[in-house]
Amino acid sequence: MPDAEIQKHTVAVIDIGTIAIRMVIAEVGSKNEIRYLEQLQKPVRFGKDVFKTGRLSSTAMRQGVNILRGFKSVIDTYGIKKIQAIATSAVREAQNRDNFIDQIYVRAGIEVEILEGPEENRLELIAVEHALEGKIDLEKKNCLIVEVGSGSTEMILMEQGQVSITRTLPLGSVRLPEQALSGGKGDTGLMQRVLKRNIRDVAQHAAREVRMEQIDTFIALGGDMRFVSQQLLAETSERFTILEKKDFAGFVGKIGKMLPEEIASQYALSYDHAESLYPALLFYSNFLAETKAEQIIIPKLSIRDGLLLELAQLFSGYRRTDVSRQVLNSAQHLGAKYMYDKGHASNVASLALKLYDLLVADHGMGLRERLLLEVSAILHDIGTYISPAGHHKHSYYLVDAAEIFGLRKTDKNIVANVVRYHRRTPPRETHVSYMSLAKADRAIVSKLAAILRVADALDTGHQQKIRSFTMERSEDAYGIWVPQETGDISLERESLRRKGDLFADVFGAPIELKQGAAPSR
Repeated sequence: MPDAEIQKHTVAVIDIGTIAIRMVIAEVGSKNEIRYLEQLQKPVRFGKDVFKTGRLSSTAMRQGVNILRGFKSVIDTYGIKKIQAIATSAVREAQNRDNFIDQIYVRAGIEVEILEGPEENRLELIAVEHALEGKIDLEKKNCLIVEVGSGSTEMILMEQGQVSITRTLPLGSVRLPEQALSGGKGDTGLMQRVLKRNIRDVAQHAAREVRMEQIDTFIALGGDMRFVSQQLLAETSERFTILEKKDFAGFVGKIGKMLPEEIASQYALSYDHAESLYPALLFYSNFLAETKAEQIIIPKLSIRDGLLLELAQLFSGYRRTDVSRQVLNSAQHLGAKYMYDKGHASNVASLALKLYDLLVADHGMGLRERLLLEVSAILHDIGTYISPAGHHKHSYYLVDAAEIFGLRKTDKNIVANVVRYHRRTPPRETHVSYMSLAKADRAIVSKLAAILRVADALDTGHQQKIRSFTMERSEDAYGIWVPQETGDISLERESLRRKGDLFADVFGAPIELKQGAAPSR
């Protein structure tokens, strides 16, 4: 059998959204190749329930489970073993989401992952980069990527290829601001004014960190924009289309003058889709207006394609999409927002990673935890923006409240706790934020915080005197050796003596700072 055949796998990706459940069955192979076999979509009304009551109704849950049971039958027909199922804004926000997820597993045999906003951003960026690969160089652009969903809007700001800001906004084509709804569905003028005001507020908030008027590239994801592209542009073999700003404005104006019934009839859409189309296009229109872009780039890919690309990379071993650089860019941008000491943060991160690598046999962690340590080191002191006193606690809640690109909620919880324990009291059973973590995550926090405390102690004066070291391990102690030419290290040695308690507890031996050449063994 040819190697290409061996590398092919048939997989299913399911997206449980606000107004529909969608499934893609595809064959994935080497070099990120995807061959689509079947695409299914069934409407649901999850958003109507959750955005009004905060809960999924029993009727909606039964409907969702029945749809997924039908999808599972199709999956079984193909003999598919790998299923990737995700749920986004409506299910994510439902107070009874755990019950729904459990019913799906018990009755349909499908495990569902609740996708947080930063994870959606990450998958969207994977899809965008794949769609534009070799055609548009994002590293030469200041770019705004927007996807208006039914229940939330995802926004990614990139400067010269680097992610600077990500936001998940609780606004969508189904969940509109209350003021927009109060005028009635037919009052498009009021809806336009309210949406414009809400989006301007978002843009002005983002402008504190990035000048929106410098954005020269506007990328619009989502089924509604793909629909507009199909209406206005000829079909091409490219993985994206480019729509002129003026043509888009004309189409939005035309749709704004039509009733949902007319939209549904003329474009063969369901009533629910027709009803939400104009609000969605208004969102895109108002975001576009905040930039200087004169065109809209519309990828033909979605978050489901991002999942398929990851699966293709997983199975084939072909180039994995490395988001760690973007995660770190996002962390550094957050640090800059709170006026962190960049030199200190960078040096502590470098020292922490060196320690991590030297201790790999002792801590047993991998690349994911290494990335979380680096993010923690970058952000450990941002709480000083609020107050130097107790800044470790301020750092905790600033990280907890932030969106860091590519980090899941569980990852961010770990980072927030690691920065919380980079100084003063180590984790205790009386600390609610620590004890609320899963047992395995508590162990990760303790190990990463122990390493971070040592690295921070080595630059306690924020002078970057210590940039390299060697480590000695004996039966009952660890020794960190720095060159004689480093100069006076009494401050760093005393700091390590005070902050090394957690390291001794976690790794079973104390750690000391020494000067000179480490003894040869």
